[in-house]
Amino acid sequence: MDGPILFRSVDIAVFATSLANRLRLNGVGVGMASTERFSEAFFRCQPNDKSSLYWVARTCLVHDRRDLAAFDSVFAEVFDDQSLAVSRGLNNPQPATVRSSGSVAMRSAPDNGLSLASGRNVSEQQPEIVDNQSVVEDSADSVLPELLPSAVARMADTPFDQLNAEDLTILGTWLEQVLVDYPQRLSRRLQASTKGHRVDLRATLLAARATAGEPMRLYRREPRLKPRGIVVVADVSGSMESFTRIYLHLMRSLVIGGSAEVFTFATSLRRVTVALRDKDPAAAIDRMTDEVQDRFSGTRIAGSLKQLLLSPVWSNTVRGSVVLIASDGWDADAGVELARRMQQLRRLAHRIIWVNPRAAQGDYEPLVGGMEAALPHVDYFLSGHSLNAMREVLASLTAARRNVVPAIGSH
Repeated sequence: MDGPILFRSVDIAVFATSLANRLRLNGVGVGMASTERFSEAFFRCQPNDKSSLYWVARTCLVHDRRDLAAFDSVFAEVFDDQSLAVSRGLNNPQPATVRSSGSVAMRSAPDNGLSLASGRNVSEQQPEIVDNQSVVEDSADSVLPELLPSAVARMADTPFDQLNAEDLTILGTWLEQVLVDYPQRLSRRLQASTKGHRVDLRATLLAARATAGEPMRLYRREPRLKPRGIVVVADVSGSMESFTRIYLHLMRSLVIGGSAEVFTFATSLRRVTVALRDKDPAAAIDRMTDEVQDRFSGTRIAGSLKQLLLSPVWSNTVRGSVVLIASDGWDADAGVELARRMQQLRRLAHRIIWVNPRAAQGDYEPLVGGMEAALPHVDYFLSGHSLNAMREVLASLTAARRNVVPAIGSH
């Protein structure tokens, strides 16, 4: 299509639904399938003038010749507030162009104006096709801003440390909404199943009572699935300051949806699960920040893991759980001590995932003692430095089996 796309700054799905509702109120029978067809046709045909839009809408939304007059009237009321220049028998109507920027101006409605779906008056935010030769902008609020395909997709490959606080909030909110899959494990309890390996004798014999005691069908059972525990241990020291906030959004989603236990550490370990349960994400993270007094100070990974494993309460949460450690590996403790604690953690946990944003560098090598000591005991070693890299972290949480640690520098 040579010309600019019509309504580039308008949500097409909302526009199609509103137009369909208005047609229904004026007696035109428009079904849900027709509305979906119109939205899809708009994206495929990409009309760049009023004439093209008219024929796309009429083809998709009108299925009875008796509805053509009502459709023309509604279309004229929406876009012209007068009779259409396009008639049903005219194949080459006069087009009305849109401005080259693709923006859609907003026309003021009367004080008693109703929405597009009301069927009477034009909405206060009715799109109007503006002539390319005479574009007058009364104010900054009179024109819709140019919208990107997706604010999230735009930042998918951008490292978290290059984003501002507003961008991190957008990504964090999206991350909390998209995470719906959590690790599971087999329970000792059984449930009915057509593909189970165990025969359900009780159900089989009960059914045989209706066939003179002859079992005509074998009923089976299989183990139920139950949520597997998740334990997150996050480094909030100074070297991880650029990534801490987005990781906290991930931790909050795991707490709310997966009942995870979250611990933060710098020089000492602290449980912040309760603080992250707040309904307001910003309030939850601010509350957690206030509780962690040693945030952005030194780092003692081995000492913090020792606190976790030797605690009579916290150590029970680790047993059989997926343990996610977010740290760059800088450790003031001796590497031998960290290797010992990681070996102990390996015996208790179901899977250990280590997220190190520094691993995104192509020439990264585990030169620091802490990372070198911990790596042999890790199932997944991931960068998690961007949104696309974070998808690998989410996939590793629900992986069916352990994975071999990838070679350093393959990220």
